[in-house]
Amino acid sequence: MSRFHLAFSLAATLAMAGGAFGAPKETATPPATDAQTRAKIFNDLFAQLRDAPDAFAAGRLRALIERVWAHSGSPTGDLLMSRAESALKDQNNAQASALLDRIVGLYPDWSQGWRRRAQSAVALGDEEGAMLDLSRALQAEPRDFLAMLQLAEIFRGQHKDGPALDLMRRALAVDPKNDALREDVEKLRIQVDGRDI
Repeated sequence: MSRFHLAFSLAATLAMAGGAFGAPKETATPPATDAQTRAKIFNDLFAQLRDAPDAFAAGRLRALIERVWAHSGSPTGDLLMSRAESALKDQNNAQASALLDRIVGLYPDWSQGWRRRAQSAVALGDEEGAMLDLSRALQAEPRDFLAMLQLAEIFRGQHKDGPALDLMRRALAVDPKNDALREDVEKLRIQVDGRDI
C-alpha cells in the first residue's frame, strides 16, 4: 500500500470515527498520545500534499485534510461545532458567536474553531476580530491554508493586495499543485508587481 493510500485510509477512518482519535474519556484537552497521533497524521498529510504527483491527488489530500480538521478530537467539541455551524448557516450570528467563544476557550489549539469564529466575526461586521482569530488559527496550525486564504480575502477587501499576495503565496507553498490558487496568485501578482516585460 502506498504512503498516500495508507495515510488516506488512516485519516479517513479517524474522521469517520468522529475524530475521537481513541480518546478513552471526554476532556477539554485530549491526552498527549492523542495530540501526538493527530500531529503525526497532519504532518504526513501535509508532506504528501506538498509532494502530490498531480492536481487530482492534491485535491483528494486537500479535501481529506479539511475533513480531519473538522474534528476537534473531542465529542463535545464536535457537538459544539455542529451547533455553531448550524447557527452560522441560519445566520444566527449571536448564537454562533457564543458557541464559538466556548469552543476556542476549550480547544485553543483547534484551528477550525478560530477559523469559524473569524467567519462569525465577519458576519457581525468585525473584520478586526476576524483578523485576530485567523492569526490565532495560524498560530495553532501554521500550515492552515484555509486561514491564510480567509485572511487574504479580508486584506483584498481592504485593498491591501501586497499582504494578501504574501498569504496566498504561503498557501500555495503548502499546496503547490492547487492550479486554481496558482492562477489567482499570478493574477494578483500582476496587479501588485505589474506584468513582466
